[in-house]
Amino acid sequence: MLDRLTQKIGQEGLSGWHLITQEMVDRYAALSGDGEGEWIHLDPERAAREADYGGTIVPGFFQVSHLIKLTGEAMRTLLPFDANHALNYGFDRLRFVRPMPVGARFRARVRILEVAPKPSGSFLLKEAVLLELEDGTVTLAAEWLVFLGPRALPA
Repeated sequence: MLDRLTQKIGQEGLSGWHLITQEMVDRYAALSGDGEGEWIHLDPERAAREADYGGTIVPGFFQVSHLIKLTGEAMRTLLPFDANHALNYGFDRLRFVRPMPVGARFRARVRILEVAPKPSGSFLLKEAVLLELEDGTVTLAAEWLVFLGPRALPA
């Protein structure tokens, strides 16, 4: 299995295109306890009038919450198996590079950086993850660690 995974180092996968609506941002604000949050996220009229982004922008941690789905889509194009039992191990690096306008289409670009064997036939993957807009603008850059335990690996 290690050989099959290390052959994927440097390879890249892409998710499909997605978008986040203002309604989704409003619901995220209410669910995260940030219902009294920044006008740049919640007030489209004011944001259009006073900000340089043409309207509201997506909160950074709401972008992060989409990584599960988006990297799952991208990794299905890379891994030689369905890693549906992969576990989030955390981030070595996470940066919000540019604002993501609400309603902009975006996707994940994922590249496998490292594969480290762990006890009991498990592995730790380090992935470079970018969220990019249709025009190529990167809004989020991360190095994400994903644990692949025995349940995630093929028999």
